[in-house]
Amino acid sequence: MQTVLPYPPASMASLSRVLLLGAAVTLAVARAAESSLPEEAAALASDDACLADGSAGDDCDLSLRQLKLRVLKAKDEDTGVLGHPTPGKSYPEHAGFTLKLVEEFDAPLDLDTDPIWTWSDGGLSEGQVRFAKEQIRFENGNMKIVAEPISSSIHTQSCSNAEVGRVAHKKLVSGEMRARYNQFRYGRYGARMTAPEVQPGNPNIDGNFVATMFVYKDAKFNHWREIDFEVTGDSAHSVTTNMLSADHTSAWKAGIQHSEQVHTPGNVRKDFHVYAFEWLPDKITWYIDGQKVREQHPGSLHIPDKAGKIMMNLWIFGDGAYFGGRQIHNNHYPMTSEYDWFRFYKWDGDKSYPCPGLTNSCLTPDDKFMASNNPCDGIAQEGGSVNGQTPCVATCQR
Repeated sequence: MQTVLPYPPASMASLSRVLLLGAAVTLAVARAAESSLPEEAAALASDDACLADGSAGDDCDLSLRQLKLRVLKAKDEDTGVLGHPTPGKSYPEHAGFTLKLVEEFDAPLDLDTDPIWTWSDGGLSEGQVRFAKEQIRFENGNMKIVAEPISSSIHTQSCSNAEVGRVAHKKLVSGEMRARYNQFRYGRYGARMTAPEVQPGNPNIDGNFVATMFVYKDAKFNHWREIDFEVTGDSAHSVTTNMLSADHTSAWKAGIQHSEQVHTPGNVRKDFHVYAFEWLPDKITWYIDGQKVREQHPGSLHIPDKAGKIMMNLWIFGDGAYFGGRQIHNNHYPMTSEYDWFRFYKWDGDKSYPCPGLTNSCLTPDDKFMASNNPCDGIAQEGGSVNGQTPCVATCQR
């Protein structure tokens, strides 16, 4: 049987050139749209090699097709809800905000490979705990953060990537789950959580702890920005709301924050409560169980305007117990805070953050400054030096 070509040979050569040009254009569009995905570098290199050979063969076509599919996937993800929402569940709506991130904690998160979340290897200088991945646990549909005496089974290093320096030995170990990148800014943040019991079985005994949900600009050496919910151990009804704003400092002082303690009618240790705040360019509003408990406008401190990382942790103050509850002698370990869910709604007016698909594509050099979380996150400590010194770098030991 004779094969009839739809085009004469000369036309076929022209068609090949057209296809080749189309492939190159497609590649350029895909590369521009997908520059935030470094894993595509190999596909791009393969495409370049194909085009350099003057051919548009099957291998090149396959590579382009795979790349285009990933571009479409990234766009789909950017318009949907990221994280681990419950399929088919209807989530609350808030005017002026769009739901972007949900964690239900129905299944364990791998904090070494998750594209959004990771863990901290830090430890506050004023606290008794060192943060470790092992203290963040996923059980019975909740995330649990456990503070307890440190043991030989928990390996820590004096160098901390999260603290951009060395951390003194701590008596206790606990956990901090945090977002990988400084890309969260204006929006509504909320978590349903319960604070630890100071002594098991009696939620009314006071002690010392700080259980949190907050956004923090990491690292603080250039621009310290922070918005907090801190549930503390001084009362079964005690919650602190906090806003910090400072530049070029690593030491806390009273003048860099506006803090208010609020009294909740419900027991923060016995029951789960929903803690949420709405962060806008001109104000921050804090809510507990849907009721407004505080509103902060610009004053001696500006409303934070830098993108940061979402963080949730549990820590114990030093022996002086200057914050978190004076009755630190009542503490019995382990102490556990639990999170039923977390949600982030992007403010519709913010056109810069977060990055598309919650990747790192929109980050500025300031967002990347000394922003590693732990030695296993693959994030470089960019920025050169802090106070004229090159920071230490911890070693990943999985």
